[in-house]
Amino acid sequence: MSQLKISWVESANAPGHPFPLNNLPYGVFSTETTEPHCGVAIGDMILDVTALEEAGVIKVDDVPVFDLPMWNEFMDMGAETWQAFRTSLTDLRGVGADKETQAMLAKHLIAQTDAEMHLPFAVSEYTDFYAGRHHATNVGTMFRGAQNALPPNWLHIP
Repeated sequence: MSQLKISWVESANAPGHPFPLNNLPYGVFSTETTEPHCGVAIGDMILDVTALEEAGVIKVDDVPVFDLPMWNEFMDMGAETWQAFRTSLTDLRGVGADKETQAMLAKHLIAQTDAEMHLPFAVSEYTDFYAGRHHATNVGTMFRGAQNALPPNWLHIP
């Protein structure tokens, strides 16, 4: 397991917290005064990525990427862009960030308790892995045992 990275966002350093600097989940959120837009959780806060892009603090492309209420466009950019973005976020929120950067970013931190979360991607396709006999058998074994892995009507489920 990798060592926990330390952040100036204190709640991210709490033992066992699900969103330390090592784990920066992407999401879409809104508040009472904002429409759904992109953010990244850290500790018990959300960093408003849309606002950071609008302020010119972060940039991943020549055109705005986070001006939509979903991460699809960003995800289409590929692993190299993802890694560069994640590294940038880690550097900005790590203890090595200078006080001026911390103060500027702090203006774009929203308490998770003040946010409503939304679906972060526009889902255009769906794969039902339960449709595969081997997968369905494995899952069924976990829940019902090997003798009753597949329900009797499994071959007739549409």
